[in-house]
Amino acid sequence: MSAQATSFERFEYKYLVPEPVAQALLAFVAPFMRCDDWAPGGQRITNLYLDSPELDFMRAHRESAPDRSKLRVRAYGDPPVGPAFFEIKRKVKNVTFKDRAVVPLAAVPALLRGETNPSQLGKTAAEQRTLEHFLYLMMTYRAEPKALLTYCRQAYTALEPSDETRLTLDRDICYQAARGPVLSGDPRAWFHLCGVGNYQSEAATLIEIKFRGLAPWWIDELVQQLRLTISSYSKYVMAMTVEELGADRDWDLAPWSSWPPGRPGGTGG
Repeated sequence: MSAQATSFERFEYKYLVPEPVAQALLAFVAPFMRCDDWAPGGQRITNLYLDSPELDFMRAHRESAPDRSKLRVRAYGDPPVGPAFFEIKRKVKNVTFKDRAVVPLAAVPALLRGETNPSQLGKTAAEQRTLEHFLYLMMTYRAEPKALLTYCRQAYTALEPSDETRLTLDRDICYQAARGPVLSGDPRAWFHLCGVGNYQSEAATLIEIKFRGLAPWWIDELVQQLRLTISSYSKYVMAMTVEELGADRDWDLAPWSSWPPGRPGGTGG
C-alpha cells in the first residue's frame, strides 16, 4: 500500500441522490472500481471548517466565485484518532486543488490558537509549506473555527493502476457549531443536514466522482443511465446556511439538490 498523497489536482463532480440510486451506482461501477485500501469497510470523517468573521469562504461559494478556497482540519475515526490533516482546498473554475499537511491530533488546538511554532511539524518540505500557508491564510482572514461536520464515507479506486479515478459516497452527514479549535463534538448536538428544506430524506447520499484529465468512458454512461444531475452541494455551506436561518425554518434547498432527476448532467469532459 502506497503512502497517502498530500497534494491533488483533479476534477470533482458531485451528485446528491437517494440511497437506492447510490446502490445502483455501486452495481454499475463494480467492473471498474474496488474498495479503497485505506478504508475497505468505510470510515467516519470529521472536518473542522474555519472562516473569517465575514464568512468570506462561504460567500465565495454562494456567489460561485471562479476562484475560491476552504480551510479545514480533518481527522478519521469515531471518535477521531490518529493524525490530523490541515487542508487547503481551492477550486479554480472546474479544477480542484488540495494540499494537506499531517500533524499530531493533539497539536491541533495549539496550532489553531497560534500558541505553538509550526516549524518542523510537517513530515516533508511540501507539507511544511502547506501548514505554514494554512496558518498564513488563517491569520490573513482572521479565520476561526465555525462548523464541525461528520459523515460516513465509502471510498473506491479504479481497478486499472494507471487510472486515477476515485469515487466516494458520503452518508449520515451531520453538523454542529464549532466549540473551539477541537475535532470533538457534543454527541447530543449533531444535526442531520440531509433532513432539511425540500430534500427530506435522511438517507440521501452525496456521490463524488474525481479524476484527472479526461473522464473514463464509463462515467458518462453511468451519468446518463442513472440520470444524474451535477450538484453544487457543499457540506460546509449547507451547515452555515442552516445555522444562519435555523433548522426549524422552511427554506429552499434547490440550489444544492440533484434529485428528482432533471436534465442529466455529465462530466463535461
